[in-house]
Amino acid sequence: MTAPIQAADTASIMGMAGSDPDRMLCAAFMPPPARELACTLLAFHNELLRALQPARSSAVAGPLAGMVRLQWWREVMEGTRPPEHGLAPVLLQAVADKRLSRETVLRLVQSVEMELDRQASPDSVATPEAWEQMLRDGAGALGLGMGEILGVGEAESLRALEWCGMAYGAGAMLRHWSVLEGSGRFLFPGALSALHQAGSAWAAQAEAFRRQAGGQGAGWRLAALPLVLARRDLARYASAGQGAAQAGRPRGVADRLAVMLAGWKAARGLSKHARP
Repeated sequence: MTAPIQAADTASIMGMAGSDPDRMLCAAFMPPPARELACTLLAFHNELLRALQPARSSAVAGPLAGMVRLQWWREVMEGTRPPEHGLAPVLLQAVADKRLSRETVLRLVQSVEMELDRQASPDSVATPEAWEQMLRDGAGALGLGMGEILGVGEAESLRALEWCGMAYGAGAMLRHWSVLEGSGRFLFPGALSALHQAGSAWAAQAEAFRRQAGGQGAGWRLAALPLVLARRDLARYASAGQGAAQAGRPRGVADRLAVMLAGWKAARGLSKHARP
């Protein structure tokens, strides 16, 4: 009999999530139970992105190997395959407890599948609409998922968090463009000025919501912390273009401090709200 797969411990989850330092920094301000689940979701997303790497096995090569990996995860999350990965029991329990929706998790799978489709057919014509859907199901769904983890339930609030995630994704793509070129990732199929315009529009939509009553909840503001980095990345591109020399580099002190200040304020508000 095969021994049951043990859920990954906190140290393992943090290690798997570590390749997403921006979102890890944002998640650091969440209360402990939410923070651990947020890091699990980031670790899961990073695990999915491994499907975009060249296959190590000679038996199954190219994008097909990645598709096999993604299909395995899809079946696990749909409950048709045993959860034989340390992250799977944690995610399935979160779905069962309604702390995270199955649809959000599967959207992340769908996003990486779209990227693999591009790898399999690099000469096919990519459209901005297809790229936007990929980003919405990837960075956007991650932003929405953080909101679910923090108890944000209103559809309008979650949609605004999706905009936050998409704005962050567009800004990060601009920031690292010279490194991402030739990486096989699904990059924006147009001028960088158009990518900046799209990212700025999503940021503006999220910012407009933040100023309304719905965006004043501490949980929403914690989930929206990537918007701080999105605004800074988009502003840097507007002032210096690709000359900002940020590609491939760790975040500077100013970026980190901006997130820390916003995170401290949001976490303080959540703590006050939780007091009897």
